[in-house]
Amino acid sequence: MRFPLIVVLVVAPTVSAAAQVGYMPTASPFREIEHGSYLELSAGRVLGGGGTLNLGPRDGVSEGVRWVLRGKNTLTFSLGLWTANTKRSQIDADDSVATREKGLVDHRLIGIEFGAQLNLTGGKTWHGLAPFAEFGLGLVHGQASPASDTSGYTFGTKVYFAPGLGTRLFAGQRLYLKLDARALIWKLDYPLSYSQEPAKQPGTSANPNAVNPTGLAGQYTITPEFRLGIGIVL
Repeated sequence: MRFPLIVVLVVAPTVSAAAQVGYMPTASPFREIEHGSYLELSAGRVLGGGGTLNLGPRDGVSEGVRWVLRGKNTLTFSLGLWTANTKRSQIDADDSVATREKGLVDHRLIGIEFGAQLNLTGGKTWHGLAPFAEFGLGLVHGQASPASDTSGYTFGTKVYFAPGLGTRLFAGQRLYLKLDARALIWKLDYPLSYSQEPAKQPGTSANPNAVNPTGLAGQYTITPEFRLGIGIVL
């Protein structure tokens, strides 16, 4: 799954939209989407980098379910739940620079999301394809830190945004496959301990050894996600 493939799937039908003028109805590549309400199941892959401090969610498998309702020909709305089994780095802020990263620990994410989808071919498919641009807004909660993490870091519960692109491939009117790529955007909050010099290897003002030498309270990160789903008419 790569962004260029999705861009081709999204752009091609819109470029060809003008070509439907002059087609006989039976020969047109465009077909009406008859139903407006679907149950959608999806599975995907989260490809997180962890942010500048390598602290946020990393790679993992995601799963989701949502109710999809078409409001107008060009707009579709959804409400859903999702989860992702990711990993994150555990950092001991008091340890020396060389040994303070203690490896990866499990970091499960659970989210609830409202989505809006702009259907680029309106209420029709083009050769069975229905490309779209999407935007999600939701709340995500991260698994609590293990007892061994004494830094005070926690992902907590936060608002996130999720813009993306994708397409649906209809197999008749009652079933479709869905492919999309999106970016999960949220803010990581850093504990005060990350801005302090480590007890085992304190630095200087000119050469700090703190995990977070900038002293910034947090950072917005972008976590890509690729999903494959199936929609069934309700």
